[in-house]
Amino acid sequence: MSTVRCLSLHTGEKIAKKQDVIGQIEQAEKKYFARHEAFDFHNELKKRNLELIVIVNEACVSGARPMLVAYMVFAYMKHGSTIMLHKICVQEKFRRQGIAKDVLATQVQRLKKRGIAKIHLWVDDSNVAARQLYAHMGFEEVSRCSDYYAMGRTGVQMALRLV
Repeated sequence: MSTVRCLSLHTGEKIAKKQDVIGQIEQAEKKYFARHEAFDFHNELKKRNLELIVIVNEACVSGARPMLVAYMVFAYMKHGSTIMLHKICVQEKFRRQGIAKDVLATQVQRLKKRGIAKIHLWVDDSNVAARQLYAHMGFEEVSRCSDYYAMGRTGVQMALRLV
C-alpha cells in the first residue's frame, strides 16, 4: 500500500482525514489533466512505490471536510536512491501564492534526509510556470522528447541531485 501524507496548509502538521480528500483529488485530476494523464487514485494507491502528499485547508466551517489545496505524487524507483516526481497539482484559487514551491522545498529536504540521491520529473514544455518553479528549485534539464504528452506536446525531463 502507498503512503499518504495529509498535511495542514497552515501548520504543516499531519492530519488524519485522508479519506476525505481522495474524492477531491479525483475531481481535480478530471478538471486539470487530460483524460490519459489523470491518475486513478483508487488503483494507483494500492501500489507500494507511490507516495501521495496532500495539502489541505482545515480552517473550514466547523464540521466541514478539509478543503484540498494541493497534492503531489512521488514514485520510488526500483534502485531505491532515485524518486520520480510524477505530479504536482495546486487548486486554481491557491495558485501563484508559493504553495507548490514551499511544499516541494519541504519534501526535497525530507527526501534528502531519507537518503534519496536524485529526483526526476517530466514537464510539458508549454508549462512555463512549472518549468520556472523547477529551475528555481535547482532542477536541471536532462533531455527533451517530442510528442511525449501528445502530438505536438514536448516533454522536458528534469532532475535535481540531492547528494
